[in-house]
Amino acid sequence: MNGFRTIMGKEFARVFKDKKLIFSMFILPVIIMAGIFLLMFGLISNMKADIDKHISEVYVQDAPQDFADTVKQAGDINVTFIGKDADINAIKDKILSADADLLVVFPDNFTDDVQNYENASVPQIKTFYNPSEDYSSEARTRFVGTYIESYRQALLTERYGSIDKTLAFTVDSDNPESEIVDSNKATGKMLGTFVPYFITMMIFAGAMSFGVDSIAGEKERGTLASLLLTPVKRVHIVMGKLVALGVLSVMSAVVYLVGMLVALPIGMKQLGTSDVLSGLSISFTGTQVVEFIIIIIGIVLMYVSIIGMVSVLSKNIKEAQTYIMPVYMIVIVVGMITMYTSDTDSMTSYLIPVFNSSAAFRGILTGEITTAEFAMAAIVTYAFAGILIALTAKAFKSEKLMFNA
Repeated sequence: MNGFRTIMGKEFARVFKDKKLIFSMFILPVIIMAGIFLLMFGLISNMKADIDKHISEVYVQDAPQDFADTVKQAGDINVTFIGKDADINAIKDKILSADADLLVVFPDNFTDDVQNYENASVPQIKTFYNPSEDYSSEARTRFVGTYIESYRQALLTERYGSIDKTLAFTVDSDNPESEIVDSNKATGKMLGTFVPYFITMMIFAGAMSFGVDSIAGEKERGTLASLLLTPVKRVHIVMGKLVALGVLSVMSAVVYLVGMLVALPIGMKQLGTSDVLSGLSISFTGTQVVEFIIIIIGIVLMYVSIIGMVSVLSKNIKEAQTYIMPVYMIVIVVGMITMYTSDTDSMTSYLIPVFNSSAAFRGILTGEITTAEFAMAAIVTYAFAGILIALTAKAFKSEKLMFNA
């Protein structure tokens, strides 16, 4: 075991004695992650602000006088009223080219049909907009939801004396206790859509950067050949490198996670949606924490063994990176599948390596995973990792592979 500790200490020393490596692996990721999130939220916030302050160009054809008088007082839109004989095709062309935002067309005899509602058919107001343009979509949403809806309610009030008389019934208009929800489960379900994806992706990314250089890099530089000639058992060399790689990858993932957690509240505040986070509430039982740790360790072992195996089979860093990228893409795709898959309750989901760990994370966060499902996910993950570690250790005994013969 002295050889194992020596190899593991050597790997840690290689990282922590290099200031540039410490900065690039533990400080720079926080800056990059926080910067990406802040930039993303900042751009979205600026886009929303730009849409909000935009003065919409709206054309209204054959509008009733009372409606026109109301809309003329609006300050957030620029309304042009046109007669019923105007050429609306030219206006549609303007909307298509983003020179105008919205066209609203009132039907002929609109006022008469509204007043003679018992004998006439229900008149239809038509809108024309460009859904591929943000300004146009927002203009329609505002105009229909604000001005046309207000006008509709005013007409109904005039007709019946009160808007309430037009309602046959209401649903939860005075029922603040309508939602019966477990806040822990609701928050866990929301977190379960993206946290497993980020955790697995970050762990693999961290292990990939460390592992390729630790094995394939040393093979290329010739230092691994010198190490293999020492009295240290090769199985101890393998385990020392893989354990160190696992610890470093977890540390790297934690660094990325910290960067994300720092940037997320700030970004949500920029968007004006910080109240979403304030409504989140979650707590974990001791069992959930233990399950989480067990799955994390299993994932780390599985990922470092995959990367270790690929690195052993490669002659140099470039070749290892070429081989490892398809595996990384598989991890990303599987993580994305769990984000958009609601059915992870079947036992089959916990039999598939990589996918089962993300499904287990999701089940742990929501508190819905059963003992059998957790046990299956853990057994499959550790078994798969154990097989790969055994194969990596066996590969270390091959002179042809280790010395690029």
